[in-house]
Amino acid sequence: MKYLTQLFLSLFLLGGLTASLSAAVQDQPFEKVAENIWVIHGPLEMPNVDNQGFMNNPGVVLTSEGAVIIDPGSSLQSGEMVLRMLKDVTDKPVVAVFNTHIHGDHWLGNQAIKAVWPDAPVYGHTEMLAMIKDGAGDTWVELMDKLTEGATKGTRVVGPDHALNHGDTIKVGNKTFRIHHYGQAHTRTDLMIEVVEDGVIFLGDNVTTNRIPRMVDGNFTGNINSVDRILEINAATWVPGHGKTGDVAIVKVFRGYLTAVYASAKQAFDADMDSSDVKPIALKATVAYKDWALYDEEIGPQGAQAYMEVEAAEF
Repeated sequence: MKYLTQLFLSLFLLGGLTASLSAAVQDQPFEKVAENIWVIHGPLEMPNVDNQGFMNNPGVVLTSEGAVIIDPGSSLQSGEMVLRMLKDVTDKPVVAVFNTHIHGDHWLGNQAIKAVWPDAPVYGHTEMLAMIKDGAGDTWVELMDKLTEGATKGTRVVGPDHALNHGDTIKVGNKTFRIHHYGQAHTRTDLMIEVVEDGVIFLGDNVTTNRIPRMVDGNFTGNINSVDRILEINAATWVPGHGKTGDVAIVKVFRGYLTAVYASAKQAFDADMDSSDVKPIALKATVAYKDWALYDEEIGPQGAQAYMEVEAAEF
């Protein structure tokens, strides 16, 4: 009960501060996806005024020691919303946080979590910590503020304070969190987090559902490799960085998109065409994905990016 009292008091104080800066993010409930595991499935669009920057999939794993939060969102306000919704799942304390990668829409909510639970360690990839130290976090704060026209005002950089890499395992109470990192995929900092006892994998943006991720920090062949490696695990439940949680089929469907775009770029390169010629080929090869969010915006640039990768692989 003392933890619940502390949570309510802290949220009350945080709410008073945030109200003077920006409106609260609209509440979105956690959905149970496995025993002791819940996910908020955020909107699929880019950060904007209407969604106030919230558009990722925060997760909660309930352990015997308390709640572990994965990717608490894009801002102070998003993190506060996650804490509000957490009370419908448990009154236990937050005992750890994991951040899947450097993109701020997934981790800037750390600020709200640490304000209430300052002793909870926050885990992220080794290079993520280095990138934040070099200013990447500040860049994301500014970007979120711009895209939402001030809806994330008051957010500041609170990055991971514990570094992880491939093969690390973190034991929290009765749950084991095994870390998978296979090089540059969606970014250079991607962690896929396996909850061993439950057969659940949090994929970060290495896999998305019904939404095309931006790949400007990524690599098609690296992302395909990461997907292939994680598919070697016989997991029951797969949680994407954006879009609905599902079984292994969602991972294979997303892999199909990556391979179709790369194959289109290879076809254009082999025919001595230019990078601008990839788009019409890719449009035909990826017709099954045409209704995914951000498809129209991303298919052209991603075809050109894949072409550059094909070209680089030849030299």
